[in-house]
Amino acid sequence: MILFSSENRQGAFEEADGLEETLKASGCDVIKMEWFDAVELHNMIDSAMIRIAGDCSLLIVCLMSHGSRGVLSGSCGGRVTVNDVLHQLTFCLPSDMCIPMVSLA
Repeated sequence: MILFSSENRQGAFEEADGLEETLKASGCDVIKMEWFDAVELHNMIDSAMIRIAGDCSLLIVCLMSHGSRGVLSGSCGGRVTVNDVLHQLTFCLPSDMCIPMVSLA
């Protein structure tokens, strides 16, 4: 799942497209969406997880956005914390799946 914001990120679409190509070449099914604010991001995650949770054996989530200290900035100035996203994903996944977490600061 690629969730990206293009706010002040020239080349965001190209980066997301390149990442999508790489993941697909590795055999992954990819959902790619641009988000604009926190509410929309949470709705996108819920919608995507409903579609994939039963068929998913591995979930890779790429959050592409500017931000600082664990806070992501959306395209309409909305902000969401990485912890909020991880918390939401935890509750959307089937109970037998775990989430290995990698954070790039």
